[in-house]
Amino acid sequence: MDTEEQENRRYEEVAGEIDRYSAPTSLSVLEDGTRALTQAEAGECLHTLGKCDTGLGYAYLGLNASNKGLTDITVIPTFRHVLYVNVSGNRLTTEALGVLSSMKYLLMLQADRNRVSSAELDPMPYLQILTLNENKLRSTLGISHKLLECLELNHNNIEEVTLSPYDLENLKILELRGNVLTTTNGIFFPRLTRLYLAANQIERVEGLEILVNLQVLHLRSNKISSLDGFDSRCARLSYLNLRNNEITRISELEKLNCLPALETLIILENPATTDREVEEESAYRHVVLAMLPNLTRIDKDPVLHKERKQAKELRKQMLRDGTTFVDLDVNFSSAR
Repeated sequence: MDTEEQENRRYEEVAGEIDRYSAPTSLSVLEDGTRALTQAEAGECLHTLGKCDTGLGYAYLGLNASNKGLTDITVIPTFRHVLYVNVSGNRLTTEALGVLSSMKYLLMLQADRNRVSSAELDPMPYLQILTLNENKLRSTLGISHKLLECLELNHNNIEEVTLSPYDLENLKILELRGNVLTTTNGIFFPRLTRLYLAANQIERVEGLEILVNLQVLHLRSNKISSLDGFDSRCARLSYLNLRNNEITRISELEKLNCLPALETLIILENPATTDREVEEESAYRHVVLAMLPNLTRIDKDPVLHKERKQAKELRKQMLRDGTTFVDLDVNFSSAR
């Protein structure tokens, strides 16, 4: 199973958990349109019995109040043992969500599909997972949680990454799919292992040299035509998705030679790789493998032993002929 499929399955599992613990939607809406979660309703949203922080008793550690049309959740902090909160699918504003900042032991906060316009919440010292997907965010300013490891800001309207590495020094997973970023610059987190930037408007790959622990990079469905920004200091990057970009020259892929750990490369739906016959597809894989001999998978298919052998022969032939991969651009352009 490839990384894309794993991510899709992960989201399905999360959605399943949301459905599993969601209590029936209440109809107690006030005339002004506000909808406050009551103490009794909140009690029905509790789940996952576990030990208290004192270790001397048991309490419910999770509270799922998703998909209720809520505008007021001030009652939630009264459940002081709760560590995991899901308030996705409501009508919460930044101010309404801010009441949860008083829950200093909170480990996970999911607040997707609300009306949050700013992610600037008071620091939560133990928060490890924060998801604010499908809100109204235009900026990443003010996110400051020292132990945060996973941050999801997918499908907002963020134009620039302004996260501070000093405020998020433990960040390992960052998701910014479906925003309006034009560059990869501004992401300065040495501990980051996974970065998801698909479906933006990224034209330039830059600033990656600080990401020395990065293993997975998703750049699908952007506007990238040049691969100049990749750096040898990304020594652990093993999975790179460049599907559906604007790479027009096959030789551009040779610039990825600086990535010693690269094993999986997804480059479908680029001008340099589309609309090929079976024979041309085979030749294209041989050329890519000749450039990047450490690959174990190209697009959807694993690299076969015979392909590796043919790529090696191609490389030898090119050395004998004195040709370069740039010389092959003409052949691949005319094949389309």
